[in-house]
Amino acid sequence: MESKFDIDIFTIPGEHDLQKTGESLQNAINALRSQARYAILESLTDICFPAPQSTEIKLSEWPKGRIFAPAFELRWEKTGAAYRAVLAKEDGFEPPEEVSACLPEKNLEIAKTFWGKYETQFIYLWAENDPRLGRPLRYECLDAEPTKNKENVQLETRLYYDAHGRLIFWRYLNMRWTL
Repeated sequence: MESKFDIDIFTIPGEHDLQKTGESLQNAINALRSQARYAILESLTDICFPAPQSTEIKLSEWPKGRIFAPAFELRWEKTGAAYRAVLAKEDGFEPPEEVSACLPEKNLEIAKTFWGKYETQFIYLWAENDPRLGRPLRYECLDAEPTKNKENVQLETRLYYDAHGRLIFWRYLNMRWTL
């Protein structure tokens, strides 16, 4: 575990109009796509791992998802008649204006709890052709990376703990093929 890290958390303000928030969130996703290396998109019946730089991500088709790179993660979820969205970013990363317009609220109370510790963990995801899934997965965001071994996908995750050692937040950093 390491201590003393720099992370900022931005959220959508509490009261908001679904259509207006959806439009500004879509603009934020579009603005960050060019800087994101990975995406995980979910709907009730599907999951997708597109390459965000070359794939249009439509909020109307993917009510839950995240785009990420080592410097940031934008995650969103439609909950009833509202969207929840969180941008977690490292100190050196400056998001585009469209992101600031969508997520203007820097949550200082949450950020204070991040003065605990964090650790990085590696999690194995489902194999592309695992028969238990009933259909093949396709990790499109990794297909551009040259590799001979396409057996397992590993997700690098950073776990943040408060001063009492409780897990309070996690975000995704990287994905890669492993043996």
